[in-house]
Amino acid sequence: MFSSSILDVAIGLVFVFLLLSLISSAASELIERFSKKRALFLERGIKELVGDIGSEESEAFVKAIYSHGLVNALYKGDYASASQNGELPSYIPARNFALAVLDLTKSAKQLPPNVLKALGAFVELADDKVDALRQEVENWYNSAMDRVSGWYKRRSQKIVLTLGILITILINADCIQIARRLSTDATLRQAAERLAENTAKQNPIGSAPATTPPADAKTDGTEGGSVAGALNDMKDNLAKLDGVGLPLGWERPKSLQDFGMQVVTHLPGWIITALAISLGAPFWFDVLNKIIVVRSTVKPSEKSGTEASKDAIRHQAPVVVNLPATAHPSPPPAPNPAPRQDPGAGPAQGPGNGQAT
Repeated sequence: MFSSSILDVAIGLVFVFLLLSLISSAASELIERFSKKRALFLERGIKELVGDIGSEESEAFVKAIYSHGLVNALYKGDYASASQNGELPSYIPARNFALAVLDLTKSAKQLPPNVLKALGAFVELADDKVDALRQEVENWYNSAMDRVSGWYKRRSQKIVLTLGILITILINADCIQIARRLSTDATLRQAAERLAENTAKQNPIGSAPATTPPADAKTDGTEGGSVAGALNDMKDNLAKLDGVGLPLGWERPKSLQDFGMQVVTHLPGWIITALAISLGAPFWFDVLNKIIVVRSTVKPSEKSGTEASKDAIRHQAPVVVNLPATAHPSPPPAPNPAPRQDPGAGPAQGPGNGQAT
């Protein structure tokens, strides 16, 4: 069984990893908003779904999908200008896509080969049912968007890892040094534990996948979320990290050789911290909740002997003694009266007092 002090150190480290992951995720979200890669990934996924990338038929069909009223309402302007300016939607609902494709098949003079083959298979499966046909097209679109989500997640992981390395070095977040300080400073452990328990009650905000709209996306589907909100999240998490009193930050080096020694000393801790940040805030949030649950079960069992005995007496169940029911005592039997003797007779002889004749 782990002692409470070891669990407190673990809670402090996980709390640091969680805050640094949240900061890195917020910075990654800012980069994605300015680069607008979600919309580019979505457009690329639709082009691969249509097939024959670069052909005239496929380019015309993709343009017709984005220009359809059900999709064009999600962004401003026409397809050509929005594609050049990076204003295409980062999210298209599956129902809108399916209805647009089915509507275009009625008016299109020639469909791309991939679309024509897919619709032929869907018509057979739907058995002339319009709702079933629409559902098949939606499933086709969702399966392609799963692949797009994989592209986006892999790119996001690389960005988060890069940001994790930069943040770790900038604030000198050496997890080995932090663990040593937590193990020797009980006040610091308690402060980190309190903040961790408060943070665990809140849901972390992670970056949205490419196939789902951002939490603060505009209703037109573009990536115009609040930059100020992401900056405020970073500021709040940095304030929490600084408020704990952990050994973060740099000491002014006395010389270039001293700076080199600091780098060599902190390098192993930096590597561990950066790899931990790359796991993401949702992972550390889940780990923090589990450790807090274990901590709550270990803490009551580590009281002193006096406190434990007091608690035992306080919580001891009252002892109930069940006595058997007693009947009213009967009066003692009256003694047999002594036999009456005549004045002239001798002593009374019992059965054993007689003499043989």
